[in-house]
Amino acid sequence: MNYMSLEEFQKTEEYQEFIKENPNIGTLKVQVFTADQAIPVADADVYISKQIGNDHVLFFQGVTNSSGIIDNIKLPEPEGNIDIEEVEIPKYTVYDLTVRSKTYNDTKKYRISMFGGVKVLQYVKIVPNGIGG
Repeated sequence: MNYMSLEEFQKTEEYQEFIKENPNIGTLKVQVFTADQAIPVADADVYISKQIGNDHVLFFQGVTNSSGIIDNIKLPEPEGNIDIEEVEIPKYTVYDLTVRSKTYNDTKKYRISMFGGVKVLQYVKIVPNGIGG
């Protein structure tokens, strides 16, 4: 899949509209593991993207540390906070998360939602190739 870089996207009119709808910056923590969270997966490639108009924009690309973690990933999100007293569903923005582990020959894909005022934690379970899970 071909991605448009965030820098390229920032030069488009679609970016201005996207930022108007998502003026806040939220944080995401990704934790990659195997063996039922017993073994962290280091050096897993993490990509966060979003389809916007005709473009697939790459918002983040990184590699997990020795603890299998990437923390404090900054992503645009809508204004607002989740209020447990509210009946309404809060505004959110959906991103695509792809994690690839060369060590375990596994790729996982998720859709994550970023809510205003909430730090999101995404666990990713990697299964070694050839083992059911």
